[in-house]
Amino acid sequence: MAGASEVIVGILALLGTMIGSYFANNKNVAVMQEQLKNVREDIQTLSVRVDKHNNLVERMAKVEASAKSAHNRLDEIKREK
Repeated sequence: MAGASEVIVGILALLGTMIGSYFANNKNVAVMQEQLKNVREDIQTLSVRVDKHNNLVERMAKVEASAKSAHNRLDEIKREK
């Protein structure tokens, strides 16, 4: 009977290890999913900021072109005087 009890103890230890590993793995998966969610939100925030920055760059290029045009007109007016 000593051999059978050792087998039972071994099986119970194996089951305990497997169950513990299963729950630990589920916890790790949940943590990783939450971290991925946070990374996705950060990427979305950065994407919005990049879009705003690009819009500002385009607007500044138009302002610079307009200012250059205004300076050219002023120079022409000064020459005409």
